[in-house]
Amino acid sequence: MKVGIVGGGILGLTLGYRLAGRGHAVEIFEAAPALGGLACTHDYGPFFWDRFYHCILPTDSNLIGLLRELGLSGDLRFTKTGTGYWARGRAYDMNGNLDYLRFPLLSLTDKMRLGAAVLYASRLADPWKLYQVSAQDWLTRVCGRRGYEIFWRPLLKAKFGPFYDRVAAVFIWATLTRLLGARAGGTKQETMGYVSGGYRRILGRFAEELARLGAIVRTGTNVVGVRKAGSGCELGFREDGSEGRAQLDQVFFTAPSRLARAIVDAELGPHVVKAERDYPTSGAYLGVACLVLVLRRPLTRYYVLNIGDESIELTGVIEMTNLIDRRTETGGLSLVYLPRYLDSSDPRLDASDQELAGTMMERGLLRLFGDLRADDFVYRRIHRTRYVQPLPLVRTGDARPAQFPTLERPFQILNTSMLTCATLNNNEVVGLVDKFVAQSAL
Repeated sequence: MKVGIVGGGILGLTLGYRLAGRGHAVEIFEAAPALGGLACTHDYGPFFWDRFYHCILPTDSNLIGLLRELGLSGDLRFTKTGTGYWARGRAYDMNGNLDYLRFPLLSLTDKMRLGAAVLYASRLADPWKLYQVSAQDWLTRVCGRRGYEIFWRPLLKAKFGPFYDRVAAVFIWATLTRLLGARAGGTKQETMGYVSGGYRRILGRFAEELARLGAIVRTGTNVVGVRKAGSGCELGFREDGSEGRAQLDQVFFTAPSRLARAIVDAELGPHVVKAERDYPTSGAYLGVACLVLVLRRPLTRYYVLNIGDESIELTGVIEMTNLIDRRTETGGLSLVYLPRYLDSSDPRLDASDQELAGTMMERGLLRLFGDLRADDFVYRRIHRTRYVQPLPLVRTGDARPAQFPTLERPFQILNTSMLTCATLNNNEVVGLVDKFVAQSAL
C-alpha cells in the first residue's frame, strides 16, 4: 500500500516507521524545514537542544520501548530532579511530604484536604466522569475554596488562560497520575530522564531507520490539497517553489483537524467532520510563546518552578539543565525555558519576537530574578507555535468515544485530539500510534 503521512512530528514519524516496517511504501510530508514538530531541535550557538522542553518518565513504557527499537537505550539518562512553587515573592520546595507540610500558605486543614484530593484523583477517581465537571468546581469541592484560590487557581490561570474555568477535571487527574509516575519507586524522589543529545539524536535515528526501510521523507513541503481519486487519494504539494502530486492508496493527517478542512475536497470532508464529532477536544487548542535563554549561571535548583502568582506573566520556569548534564550537553551553560500558554487565537502569538521577549522579561523573569545582569545572558530566542495542546473542556454525557479510531479509507485523521484521559506527551503519542496500527491490522 502507498501511504502518505501529513506531518513529520513524533506521531507522524512513529506511524511512518511502523508502516514502513510492515512493508508499506511510505511518504512523509512535513511543512517545516526539519522533522520533529514540537520536538524539533535548535542551534543555540554553543550547543544543539530542543526548541521546547521535554522529559521522559521511568513509567513511559511506550516511548522507552521505541527508543530501544531505535538503538538508543544506551543513551537514556535518568536524574533526580526537583519541583518548586513560587508565591508571595519566594520559591518553596515541593519535592515530598515534608516540603508539603512546611508550605506556609495553607493551613493544616487545607493541606489535609489537598493531600486527600491528590490521593483520590490519582488512585480512585473515574477519569471519564471527570470530563463532566470543571477543574475549578472539582478542586473547590475536594480542596475547599481557600485551598483552591490560594494554590490551584493561579496554576490553572497560568496554564490555561481564558480556559481556566472551563477545562475539565480530567486534566488534573491525568497530570497527577503522570507526575506521580516520576516519583515511582522506593525513594519517592522525582526522577526524570532524557536521551543524551536530546531529540536531535532521536530524530536522527528516525531519519536513518526510515531511509533504511525505503520511506521517503519530504521537509519544507506544504500540502496544498487532498482529493479523492478512484479508491485512493491525490495529494498536491508545493516544494522549493514548484508543485507536485502524489497518487496514494491512503493518506493519514496528523496535524489538528481544523487544518485539514482547508485542504480536503468535498468527498473527504466527512472524515474531518467525524473526527471532530468523535473527539471534541479538537475544538479548543492552546498555543505557546516560549522564551528560551542560555545563561552563564543557574537560576534555581528545580527542573520546574510552578508560578502561583497571577501578576507574573509566565506559565512556569523550566530549567532544563537541572535535568540534563550541563557539562556534556550544554558546555556548562544553563538552559532555561519560559513558556507562556495562550489561546491559539490570541493575537499575542502574532507579536514580534522583540515584543514578546520584552514582556516576558519585564513582567515575568525579572520579577522572579531581579538580580540578573546583561552579562549573565549568552543567548535568547522566542519559539512559538499556535497549536500545542487540544483541551478537554467540560462536556455533558458520557465522554467515552464510540470507539478507538479505526482505519478509514482513503483518508484518516490521526492526531493528539484522540488522546483520552491523558496529558500531551510523547509516551502517549507513541502508545496511540501503536494501538491504532495493531487494531487496524495494517
